[in-house]
Amino acid sequence: MLRDSIRNPQGPEIIVCCGSGGVGKTTVSAAIGLLGAISGKKTIVLTIDPARRLADALGLKDFNKDAQRVDLKPVTGALAVDAPEPELYAMMLDAKQTFDGLIFRYAPAEIRKNILNNRYYQHLSSNMAGSHEYMAMESLYEIYSQGRYDLIVLDTPPSRRALDFLESPQRLLNLLGHHFFMNLFRPYLHVGRWGVRLLNIFASPVLNGVGKIVGAQALTDFAEFMKLWDDALFDGFGRRAEGVKQLLSSSKALFLAVATPRRLPIKEALFLFNRLTENNMPFGGFIVNRVELPWAGIKTKGRGELQNMDEGDFFKDIQTSEQLKQKITIASQQIQKLAEKDAESIASLVAQVGPQAEIVQIPMAEGEVANIKDLKRITQFFS
Repeated sequence: MLRDSIRNPQGPEIIVCCGSGGVGKTTVSAAIGLLGAISGKKTIVLTIDPARRLADALGLKDFNKDAQRVDLKPVTGALAVDAPEPELYAMMLDAKQTFDGLIFRYAPAEIRKNILNNRYYQHLSSNMAGSHEYMAMESLYEIYSQGRYDLIVLDTPPSRRALDFLESPQRLLNLLGHHFFMNLFRPYLHVGRWGVRLLNIFASPVLNGVGKIVGAQALTDFAEFMKLWDDALFDGFGRRAEGVKQLLSSSKALFLAVATPRRLPIKEALFLFNRLTENNMPFGGFIVNRVELPWAGIKTKGRGELQNMDEGDFFKDIQTSEQLKQKITIASQQIQKLAEKDAESIASLVAQVGPQAEIVQIPMAEGEVANIKDLKRITQFFS
């Protein structure tokens, strides 16, 4: 069960939460991190695009690029004298900062400045599709390699981009080291080890045509970067990508698909499940968030009991108008219909993935997750 996997000292060291936007993925990631921390694991939650309300829930002024410790006293209470204090940290990932760090790692000192000032590199590190996913993976790998945490929980971008996160190392290598481009540029770039002589690149009819479309300066910037990439960076990035792939394919990692019972999020979760399975990645199950349950949210009576409340006992001790009774009855019926639709959606998910895939349901909350105690309440459903 998911709770056992999170709490087990021999369980996964990396948990990756994937899913489409707007399903509460970041909140679920934080709740998983909280469960890991109060289970005795030094835990960090990494997020790419954190919501302001999540920082509030964790008691942080804001997320930043440095790991910040979360105050867990409100949910841990008094500890035994010899009991270690639980440790939970949160950190926002910065794609460009990570990319720059890799340049310092792999590029010789004499050419780092040229790379960092190259306009194509600046565009690539900040805007290129897939670069944020690639750098999130790099950050995860770097933090894992430091060995400072027992559990790392990663909140990824929306699911199709999360697949870019899984595949972007090779995709990025293929793009930058593409044989077509390298075969075009190689005769003009390899004049000297670090020297770049680009005046002749427009002698190629193909490159001359490309230059007319994208502009001479843009083509020159790209050519300079390709030279630096081929000479100094390709091998290092390749080794790194292979190391990350092996780590994420091992038993040390676990992938979770987060969704809501709505059609599109479930579809995205299934897509993710199928691709993870095809790539032999360790899949831990589905977390279906914001599930409407017939009995949830009504403390005095279950929602199912409100079906006949105009004649039942619900109102016998309540002085209210017939109009209000009617409105409550209609609201109850609407909630019941939503609950039935959610149950059908989850039953369909079970039918498609089989009973062997774990499906965790988190009921619809009565309000926003506003503090660490709200996060802890979510953890009770990971069982």
